[in-house]
Amino acid sequence: MTEEKTPEEIVEIAINLCDAPTPLAPYWEERNFAQGLGIPLNREYTPEQWDWIFARFIKLVNSEDWIIREQAIDRIKTALEAEKKQSNRVAERLPDILQAIAYQATLTPDIFEEFCNEFQWFSKDEPYNSLIFHWLEQLAGDKQRQLPSDEAIEAAKIYFYGYGETWTQAGAKLIAALDHPDLTIRACAAYQIGKIYSRTQQYTWDDDEDLQIKQQIAEGMPPIQEMMQLIRQKELERPGIAGAFGHVCPRDNINLDYGAWILDILENSQSPEPYIIYFPCNLAFDAHERFSHDADAILRLIQMGRVDIAIAAATDEDRKIEALKPLLIEMGDNEDPEIVRRVSWHLAYYYHYLHSKGVELGYVELIADLSEIDLFLLFSGLEARTSPYAAIIYAKGQDKLLSQTISTKWVDKIFPNSVRGEIKNQRYLDSLWFTRGYIKYQGNEENEKKKLWDNVIIGYRSNAPWNPKEFL
Repeated sequence: MTEEKTPEEIVEIAINLCDAPTPLAPYWEERNFAQGLGIPLNREYTPEQWDWIFARFIKLVNSEDWIIREQAIDRIKTALEAEKKQSNRVAERLPDILQAIAYQATLTPDIFEEFCNEFQWFSKDEPYNSLIFHWLEQLAGDKQRQLPSDEAIEAAKIYFYGYGETWTQAGAKLIAALDHPDLTIRACAAYQIGKIYSRTQQYTWDDDEDLQIKQQIAEGMPPIQEMMQLIRQKELERPGIAGAFGHVCPRDNINLDYGAWILDILENSQSPEPYIIYFPCNLAFDAHERFSHDADAILRLIQMGRVDIAIAAATDEDRKIEALKPLLIEMGDNEDPEIVRRVSWHLAYYYHYLHSKGVELGYVELIADLSEIDLFLLFSGLEARTSPYAAIIYAKGQDKLLSQTISTKWVDKIFPNSVRGEIKNQRYLDSLWFTRGYIKYQGNEENEKKKLWDNVIIGYRSNAPWNPKEFL
């Protein structure tokens, strides 16, 4: 029988876990979460212990630190599902949680949308659905309420499928909401329109019941091509809805050229997309992922003046894409120092290429007079050259591979044990993490089997000075 722990002992577990450096960032020596926030939720607790855990998390919703508030909401969501595996007390827990969110929203309005965004995934499940909608109705009916706003509450209702899930139920109301003065209401309406189209997609494995349900959802719905034109029109009038729609619509429909639709909107939109808590991955974000290996699309982004998206796309994949190299070199001559840094670092990381403007601004340095390797050093700028952010080791000559013997020799030479510190738990097989940084061997799967590498990256993450040139 498992020995029960007191609330004080639970706190001790949490503190011990939170104080331990994480394998992804072993240099975060000063990082500590709020007491109790990191308690493990994948183990059994008594009802009294769960009471204490929820009381602690709910209290942290009122923290002055926005990071702690976000973490508390996330932990509450996880705790509800974890406790449910032992004893389903969601209906008992949720009212106190909703009350805490409503109170905190009067002080920090964003927390209302942050909570709704986290709990949207439960919005169709009971008792979440009925309790949350009852809460929203109560908020809407409170005549003394100042926050959350009427618009925020209405947007949340739409986000939680409050207009219905079929086109017959929701279509007319959602189309009308695309013209609402409030941005979030418009975006939530576009999102739900995209969801309806997505739910009507037919697949080869659909059975008769699935097809019947999808036909009911789609009854009266216009063709998706018409809807995309409407969304385009509304987006150009007032930006902010196309990304919400595109986030969930059936983008890979065989009859659509979704990429062309994105480029058309980006080229013709007069204003950048606004930030919306519910839909942080907007159209520009979608574009940078979709076009990450498409040289023609990236060139068009450059030509339309969307260099920010072009840079994000061209540097999205951690590998060399030969067709993108000339575009990266061109973008590296930009007047924006941050663009120069991103490009010159990416070219050094994956292309074995030294960009002259990156050198001029102090972001990259190449040590090319070594017998067996080329050594790139990456810096944050001329004023911050105490230690490099990273060092990259290449074999001599373009597209030559590093042997394991040569790699190990030079890694140990410039990043010895005395510099790297103690080894940490290994979470990723292609990276070795230490107290002050990591070592990453890069290569394709076939060459990895032969212990041949495209390059080796040494990432340095410490305030203690490190100059690889002193070890050469």
